[in-house]
Amino acid sequence: MDEDIFELETNIPEFIKNELDSEQLEAVVNSRGRSLIIAGPGSGKTRVITYKIAYLMYNGINPKNILLVTFTRAAAKEMIERVKNVTNSDIEEMTAGTFHHVCNAILRRYAGKLGYKNNFTILDSEDAKDVLKIARNEYKENIGDRAQKLPKENVIMKIISYSKNTLKSLRESILEVSSNLIEYENDIEYIWQKYAEIKKDINAMDYDDILVNTAVLFRMNKEILQFISSKYRYVLVDEFQDTNKIQLEIVEALSSVHGNLIAVGDDSQSIYSFRGARFENVKEFMENSTLFKIQTNYRSTPEIVNLVNEMIPLNSVHKTLKSVRNSIDKPIIIETFDDLEQSEAVVKIIKEKLDEGLEPNEIAVLYRSHFLSMTLQQKLDSKKIPYRLLSGKRFIETAHIKDILSFLKIVQNPYDKISWTRALKLFPKIGSKTAVRVYENIFDSLNDNKNLEIGLETSLLKKNKNVLNFFVELFKNNTASDIIEYVFKNHYKEYSKLTFKDSRSRNMDIERFIEIADKYETLEKFLEEMTLSENIKVSSSRKEKEEKEVTLTTIHGSKGLEWKVVILISVNPGDFPNGMAIREKRIDEEERLFYVAITRAKNELYILKQVTGTVNPYMRNSFVFMKKENDFIKRIPNQYIKKLKTGYKRYF
Repeated sequence: MDEDIFELETNIPEFIKNELDSEQLEAVVNSRGRSLIIAGPGSGKTRVITYKIAYLMYNGINPKNILLVTFTRAAAKEMIERVKNVTNSDIEEMTAGTFHHVCNAILRRYAGKLGYKNNFTILDSEDAKDVLKIARNEYKENIGDRAQKLPKENVIMKIISYSKNTLKSLRESILEVSSNLIEYENDIEYIWQKYAEIKKDINAMDYDDILVNTAVLFRMNKEILQFISSKYRYVLVDEFQDTNKIQLEIVEALSSVHGNLIAVGDDSQSIYSFRGARFENVKEFMENSTLFKIQTNYRSTPEIVNLVNEMIPLNSVHKTLKSVRNSIDKPIIIETFDDLEQSEAVVKIIKEKLDEGLEPNEIAVLYRSHFLSMTLQQKLDSKKIPYRLLSGKRFIETAHIKDILSFLKIVQNPYDKISWTRALKLFPKIGSKTAVRVYENIFDSLNDNKNLEIGLETSLLKKNKNVLNFFVELFKNNTASDIIEYVFKNHYKEYSKLTFKDSRSRNMDIERFIEIADKYETLEKFLEEMTLSENIKVSSSRKEKEEKEVTLTTIHGSKGLEWKVVILISVNPGDFPNGMAIREKRIDEEERLFYVAITRAKNELYILKQVTGTVNPYMRNSFVFMKKENDFIKRIPNQYIKKLKTGYKRYF
């Protein structure tokens, strides 16, 4: 273990002392070795991480010896910028990014140790399903009539992904994800094996592989692990409550030489168990770590914090939040007759707040599941209240951008069958079968150490000189922006006009995509950013538009965000907490979701329920739904809330 001993009392700079409260300061100064910082909502978690890095640098730790792992690229970028501002120092050598970014950087250097080439392609979720579908179809050909009953590729993918992220066996994963499919265990195992073989053949990894293969690399090659871990004297992990088994293994490996692993998070906000996240990681890590708590809430009013303290999930590390803000008003519980009346109440709240001068983007409506917002969406549309949904496809998952990315991917990795097939099918007279035959010629040519152009010429493309010439010229471009511009001008612009009703807006997206690509020096770096980043903004006017819109989002989508006014709807047993969770006795995650929802509010919090109960119950036992432990609102002490029943119009 590294013995970094600071003269703590005499070596704390004033710029750190003056910016932190006592709990934050203790966490920044005294965390070393294995340390866990429990950061309550609105308590300044980002500030603690920022000043921890600044404190390390002040005490002589080189930025290149610090690793910061976050769950979003935006969070890493924000913290880096804050550290720069605080220290007025160059920290370009510091490694900071998501788990996938960090692991991808490692694999780009050592993929050969695992049988891949370093220029491997990263499959997005749709491309990964396409590869799995190939494996599934190949298996179907050999099992006769049973082929019709095989689980679909999206179900198989969910099971495989869960197994990878939780380090559980295939059997355990099937039982937890979809127990009724246990009879297909052997089928799924074969398809998974074939899926892995195809990915290696085309030199591609899916998102989960980025993590799993890094862990495998560390297990197999202790010299490489020793070399990488020796570099990082301090490893900091943000949002630790969202880590899964494989991520925990990776950060423990990366900190194994110096032993300084500092985890920051709040187990009460762990809401991604469906992705394999384990809030238990926090408690297990706490057993042999130094514990710090930061509990001053700077976000919410005392009235909201009082409610939050009452609703802290039962299975959580004990904490008591305290607010430093002035009082405003108690949270309001509104009972309506049904979801239609609930929507009318929400519209009235929104209109009242807008009349008071609040900006639309300072208001959010949250719900447990997306379908619960349907009636409200219709009501907002009818009243012409602008809103944005934090859902839908990411920019890089839209058809036109995936088309363009396929050309970039084959230039980087000519073995990428999925991208070749997609790119080839964009040309006239080339369907799936022809595209596969063309790819097979290219693949054979590459494996025979022949030039890629020979593979193109000996394929069916020789019958279409224009297409042949297009691909030959394509591979003469090196940068991402040059490739996109070449594809757009020489083929895709015309293809878009003939294919999409909204070709004009799609073509504008591609022109913007060229501008984004022009900022990257290498094709590899650009593709890494596009495939691993959470979202890509393409419209410069989008931010201005968002400022005029109310936000509608699931609670999962609200994580990390905050609004002055939060309206939480459909808090009815069966809807929220979710009926399936009630039936399977998994209320603890529902408690954490409720906790996350109410902690998003800064000034005002409205919680709505319907006396008619759930609109789409998973279970029909109204007696179970009526139990007090299944109704979050019944758990709230009356002194912390105002209650309004169906006669809510008297209030408005």
